[in-house]
Order: sequence, then structure tokens, then C-alpha cells
Amino acid sequence: MPSPAVKQIVRNRPRIPGRRAEPGKHNAPVWLNRIRMRDISDFTRQLATMIQARMPLAKSLELLEKQQKNRIFKQIIGEIAEQVKSGKSLSDAFQAFQNHFGALYINMVRVGEVSGKLPELLQETAAYYEKMVQLRRKIRTALTYPAVVVLVAFGAIGFLLFGVMPTFQDMFRDFETRMPLGARLLLGASQWVQGHVYWILGGLVLITAGIRWFTHTEKGAWTRDRLRFSMPLVGPLVKKVSVARFTRTLSTLLQSGVSLLEALQVTARSSGNRVVESHVMQMRSMAARGEAMERSLASSSFFPDLVVQMIAVGEETAELPNMLAKTAEYYENEVDAALEALTSIIEPIIIVVLGVIVGGTIITIYMQIFDLMNVIE
Repeated sequence: MPSPAVKQIVRNRPRIPGRRAEPGKHNAPVWLNRIRMRDISDFTRQLATMIQARMPLAKSLELLEKQQKNRIFKQIIGEIAEQVKSGKSLSDAFQAFQNHFGALYINMVRVGEVSGKLPELLQETAAYYEKMVQLRRKIRTALTYPAVVVLVAFGAIGFLLFGVMPTFQDMFRDFETRMPLGARLLLGASQWVQGHVYWILGGLVLITAGIRWFTHTEKGAWTRDRLRFSMPLVGPLVKKVSVARFTRTLSTLLQSGVSLLEALQVTARSSGNRVVESHVMQMRSMAARGEAMERSLASSSFFPDLVVQMIAVGEETAELPNMLAKTAEYYENEVDAALEALTSIIEPIIIVVLGVIVGGTIITIYMQIFDLMNVIE
């Protein structure tokens, strides 16, 4: 449980301009404004290439707007191009859409403008987003097979309960005999679900809405993010993903010339987890007092010893960005190994559980067939 001081740090963290949707065409639900990370990485890579080719910035944005297929993203690029034409800097134009691009992206653009290395930093930003896309894809791929197996199994069970079982009930009724106990229990369950389907769906909707409302409160967000790390099997994987993202983000920002305090603040905002954010903001407050990152990391129970040691070596050798990048690569490989291990554990568990459920249902149906044959004889 985070201390009151840590909670206060997160509660009082600086608000990000543009986090709330402005009134107008973009003031729509989040799921309608969704822009894929892949779209952002492709756009950034193409923009960097055009700028390196000395194409005017406004012209580059107009060309990328025409090529974009995502309707919302197309509108955003068009508005950014209009702001650049009116004399605004590229970072200020992106600032109006920070809820889409994020603090890290805008900081990278701003540093690139100040240092005169905008194409190089856009390339680094695109590479960062591509690594995050790869990480998400690996997680999604690992979870796709178990999800498909579960859906197919439940579809088969639903067909047996709602399509096959009622037929046997009619046949036993015609012969004026009772069905076996197991069959009566299954049939009773299927009839109860059919008779209360609207109540069940309504209850699921209310439960989902209640959980979403609770997770949008301060206490609910802390509870949700703590549970992510404490879940059996999945918790260690979530922690490795968070550590990999933390080290990769901080390394990218420091390599781009962002100051340590600002880099830590942006990394905290980009973490997507209140627990990680609180630890990073605590590190930032200690760094602002002049304490070494090694000491602030050691005082946190969240980060593994390897991260502490690598950062300590990086501070001593003045190679902190490179050491963070190496640490990120290590934990990204650890995530790959953890995903393979998790998949190898989950698959047999799912097969056994679903085998028992589906097998039990099929055995019950065969028992009905044998009883029905005895009745016919």
C-alpha cells in the first residue's frame, strides 16, 4: 500500500495540457478518438524522412494527411498542418493534441526543434513506438490462442445445452419416463439461463459499468493497478513489462537531451500505472533534492536489484542512457521468455478444465442415449 506522501505526490502531479478534450470536433468518446500506436510510429517515421529530404514542414504534413486512412488521425494531421502554416512551432501544434500523442512524443519534438536535430529525434521516437508496438503484439499473440480455445469450447457447450438437450427432453417425455439426474441438472441450468437471459445480460452490464466507474476514481485506480501486479501467473509478467517500458522510455528521453527531472516526470506520466507512477515520482522528488538515482531506486521495493545495479553503474560511468537501454533490452527479452512460459502453463490448464466440462456434458448426453435405448426396448 503506497504511503500518504506517495499518494500526495501522484495526486498533485502537474496536469498535462490538452488531457481533456476541447469542445469541438474532437470532443468525442475516447473509443471513437482511438489512434493506434502503429499509426503514430508510421507517421513519425515518414515525417522524419521528409524533413531529412529538406521538404517544407507544412508540405510534408499535408502529404501525410492525404495518405492517412484513419479518419480521426487524418483530421488531427490536417489541423497540425494548419497551425504550422499560421506560424506555430511543430511542438506547439502537437501540444493541442497531447491526449493523442502523449507527453513523451511532444517533449521529443520540442528537444529536436531546440537542438536542430528534429529528424534524428523523430526517428528515435518512431523506433521507441515501434518497440512498444512489438511488445503489445507479442502479448496479444500469446493471449489469442487461449481466448479462441475458450470461445470455441463455450460455443460447443452452448450448442449442446440449448440445441441438443431439449431434443432429448421431448423424446423422454414422449416415452413418459424421467431423464437421468445429470441430464435433468444440465437441462435445468440451460432452461434457467434461457428464462433469465435479459436479467443476466443486464447484470453483466451493470457490473461492468460499476467496475469502470470504480476504476476511474482515485481509490479504484490504485486498486486496479495494484491487482495487476498481484495476479497469479500474470502479475510477474506485468511487472516485467512495466520495468521494460520504464527503462526504455527514460533511456530514450535522456539520449535525446531531456533533463533528468523532466525525463522522470514524462516517464511517470507515460507509465499507464498509478503504482509505477508513484515510484517514479518519488524518485524524481529525491533527485530534485540532489540524491542519486541508485539511492532512490534502492528505497523503492518495486524495481528489481538488476535495475538498481545497472543504473548505479551508469551513474558512475556517465553512461546512464546506454545502461538504461541495455536494461530495457534485457527485460524485453525477459518478457518474451515470460510470455512463452505463461502460454505453456495456461494451455494445459485450459485444456484440462474445458476437457472436464465438455467431456462431462458429452458423457451426460451419451447416458441419455443409453437410457433412451433401454426405454425403447
